Amino acid sequence: MFRKFLTAALLLALVATTACKGPSAALPPLETTLTDVRETSYDAMDSLLAQCTDNDCGRLMVATLVDINDVSRTSMFGRQIAEFHASRLSQRDFVVIHATMRQDHMIVRGSGQFLLSRDIQNLAADYNAKLALVGTYGVVSDSVAVSMRLVSTVDDSTVAAVDYELPRCKVVVDMLSDHGFRTY
Repeated sequence: MFRKFLTAALLLALVATTACKGPSAALPPLETTLTDVRETSYDAMDSLLAQCTDNDCGRLMVATLVDINDVSRTSMFGRQIAEFHASRLSQRDFVVIHATMRQDHMIVRGSGQFLLSRDIQNLAADYNAKLALVGTYGVVSDSVAVSMRLVSTVDDSTVAAVDYELPRCKVVVDMLSDHGFRTY
């Protein structure tokens, strides 16, 4: 009987001390790393590919993500996320075409590879690419919204689409910066 009383008293004391600590006792959130960003991008590509009904999607091209507020502009963020997407597609046995050698149907600037929508059928013929992965990103108060579409080069239709968010953390803000690293 004494042991039961002692056990109950200890449990009550433990509950009382942890309840008094409140939110300040919680561990601080872990900072998002580039590995976390990559894994989120990979998960998004897996979701996009799950929408494809045809397993033989053929060859495809990946464009740099562009800023939704100015589609002629990108950043390290847009280039790096596109690289993560291309890597995941390759890991999933897709043939990813790197069209950086030719510039007649793409605008290749120091800031990224931009597909020219008016020439998408020409790109399809030149590279035998059935699909193009295109996307945008938009910065909001505490996150970056990413929208990706897998577009048919035959009829410009959307084959699959996925939207996801990344936290506006230091690693993401650093990649969004035009001039290297900045504070957030």
